[in-house]
Amino acid sequence: MYFTTNDIQARRDRLAARWDQVLLSDEAVLVHSGKPIGRPGGLDQTYTFLPHPAYFWLTGRRREEEVVLYSRNTGWQEFQKIPPPEQAVWEGEKVDLLVNEPGQTLEQLTGYLQAQGFKTLYQLGQSEQAVTGKAFELRTLLDQTRRVKDAAEVRLIRELAGIAAKGYAVIEKTVAPGITEREIQVAYESEIYRQGAHTVPYDSIVGAGTNSAILHALPTLKKVGPQELVLVDAGADIYDYCVDITRTYVSGTPDSRQKALYQLVLDVQLQCMALTKAGAWWRDIHGRAATLFTQGLLELGILKGSMDSLVEKEVVSLFFPHGLGHLVGLRVRDTGHEENLSPKAYFGARLRVDLQLEPGHLITVEPGLYFIKALLDDPARIAPFKDNIDFNELAHWKNIGGVRIEDNVLVTETGNENLTEAVYKAASL
Repeated sequence: MYFTTNDIQARRDRLAARWDQVLLSDEAVLVHSGKPIGRPGGLDQTYTFLPHPAYFWLTGRRREEEVVLYSRNTGWQEFQKIPPPEQAVWEGEKVDLLVNEPGQTLEQLTGYLQAQGFKTLYQLGQSEQAVTGKAFELRTLLDQTRRVKDAAEVRLIRELAGIAAKGYAVIEKTVAPGITEREIQVAYESEIYRQGAHTVPYDSIVGAGTNSAILHALPTLKKVGPQELVLVDAGADIYDYCVDITRTYVSGTPDSRQKALYQLVLDVQLQCMALTKAGAWWRDIHGRAATLFTQGLLELGILKGSMDSLVEKEVVSLFFPHGLGHLVGLRVRDTGHEENLSPKAYFGARLRVDLQLEPGHLITVEPGLYFIKALLDDPARIAPFKDNIDFNELAHWKNIGGVRIEDNVLVTETGNENLTEAVYKAASL
C-alpha cells in the first residue's frame, strides 16, 4: 500500500483549510473520478480507466463513477458506484485499491444533496460542467495544494526513479551501431516492467542521428549509425505517479562537435538545477537557460553579433524551442498549467508553468539544444535572424541532431534534491 488513510486525511485537511476560506456554508464541492471512455468502433471496449488525478489524490481510489463531496458543514463524504454482478465475471473484483474505505452508494447522492439543501454545487474532477468563476477558484486552490508533494508521494517517486535507473542502465549497454530505435525502446520498457513499473507515463521517445532533434520522436525501425547521438526520453509509472527523464548517448567515439554540444547542455542543466529553489520564478530560470545557450552558441561560432542583440532578438528560439520544464509527479504534466489561461512566451517558448517555486514542488529541468531541419530550413523562421547566424558554420552542425538532459528536482526548504539522480548521467561524452 503506497498511501495510508492518514496520508489521505492529511491531504484533505490541507485542502479543507484553503477551501473553507472561500466556501459558504450552503455550498459544496463534488470531485468526480470520471467514466470510462469507449473505443471508437470497439463495441463494448473502453480505454483503460484512469481516475481524475484530483479524485485519486483525495481518496486513493481508482474506480470509475465515484464522487467525493466536501462542504464546511458536512466535511468529506464519499459516494461509490455498486459494481454490477457481471463485472466480477469479466473483470474480477477490482481489488487493486490503495485505500478501500467504503462510503455511501452513488444512488444515495441525489437524496443526500436534497437533504442538505445546498444552494450551489461546484463540480470538479472529470465532470462535464465547465469550470468557471468560483469553481475555477476552487480548482486552483486544489491544484496549488496538491502540487506540494507529501512524504508518501516523494517515497513513491523515489521508487520510480530507482526503477527507471535500472531501465536506463540497460540502455547504456544496448546503444550501439546497428540496433534500431525500436529495440532500444523495447530494452528499456521490458526492464522497467520487470522491476515493477505498471506502465510508461507517455510514449517513450527514442531518436538517433537527425531524429534526436525531433522533440517527441517516436521510435522507428531506423538503425543507429556509427558515431550518432541517441536521445532517449522515457519514464516509469505506478498508479499514475511517474518520473520523466531524458539522457543522451553516442554510438561510438564522439567527435568534437558532439562533445561540445553535450557539455554545453549539461553545464546549463547543472546551473539551472542549482537555481531551482523556493522563491525563484520559473520564468527567470528558463531565461537563464536561454541566455546561457545564446552565449554558448556564440562561442561555438554558430551565432554572431553582440550578446545584447542576440538575447533581445531571441535567436536562441531556433535551437531551444521549448520551455525549460514542467511540474511532474501525479501524471507527467502535473498541476500548474490550468490556472495559466494565457501563457506568455519567454525567448520564443510559451511557458504553461509560470509560477514561483515553493517547497514541495517537483519540476523537470530539461534544457536541450537541437538542430531541427523544420526550423533551420524554413526561410520564414530564419529571416529575422539571418544577420545573426554564421551559415557556413551552421552547415557543419545541421545533421548532428540534438541533446537534451532531464531530471526531476524536488524543491525543499533549504534548496533542492534531484530525485532522479540515480539515473546515470555521463559527465561528458
